[in-house]
Amino acid sequence: MTLPRYGMMNFRILALTLGCSLAGVSQASTLLYGLERDGSFNRLMTINTSTGAATPLFSFSVGTGVRTISLAYNPNTSKFLTVGAIDQFSSQLIEIDPVAQTASVVTHQAPGSFLEGVEYSPSLGGIVVSYGISNNFTSGRLALLNNSYQLLQNQPTTGMTDMDMLFLDSTGALNAMDTNNLSGGFQRNRLNTPFGVLNRVGVGANMYAANDLDAVWKADEGKMFLNRGSSLSLINPASTSLTSVGSYGTSPNLMVGLAVAPVPEPATLAALGLGVATLLRRRKSA
Repeated sequence: MTLPRYGMMNFRILALTLGCSLAGVSQASTLLYGLERDGSFNRLMTINTSTGAATPLFSFSVGTGVRTISLAYNPNTSKFLTVGAIDQFSSQLIEIDPVAQTASVVTHQAPGSFLEGVEYSPSLGGIVVSYGISNNFTSGRLALLNNSYQLLQNQPTTGMTDMDMLFLDSTGALNAMDTNNLSGGFQRNRLNTPFGVLNRVGVGANMYAANDLDAVWKADEGKMFLNRGSSLSLINPASTSLTSVGSYGTSPNLMVGLAVAPVPEPATLAALGLGVATLLRRRKSA
């Protein structure tokens, strides 16, 4: 059966309208992403913020024995960043391209040889990494890098022994946390003016565990999410309690980082394109 001319026209208008509507909605929203570590392989995932269920997008490897930690998204380059720890003295900064579905080690100017936390900060105008200098997994210093990973500013005197994770809170301020090494009696600290005269403020209760590996503020939902390694939780506004969202469903593998990025992403666009192509094929065969 062949659609009448006016029927085909209506179909095109409907498809165009649907595409524009989806684009309008998606531009105002974000997706929660996670990075899963599975031996020498890693997977970039999308995470359902209502259930915690994780869906793989693509896998990549950055070398045997490299242990990925942390995840961040840079809106200026539309790429994700993670850290690959080679051993307790050295690591790599890794850029993940969600369009090409590739990951590559990039040259950076962070002063130390061991990186750990990574986060993009709009207010600071660059990528913040916590680093150490050949000191057995400790990363109590900060470096600010530009989009080409050149050094903009350095902060070697944070007073914190270790900063396993860096993340932004609802105010846009940089936060650092280490579940094992408390600073000023707090696991989580807000770092005001991190590259000026540092003002470190302890935040909330000491309620975190060893497998709490990253946190992220999702502005369009007004929620702060915590990665607990195998599951997703919510941190309440006062940072005094946690509420479980659900399991990632990827056990026994480990989620090592969370990040928020705009919709649509390549996977969404590809799915939409595939759907339209399927409709066209069905129409032609009818």
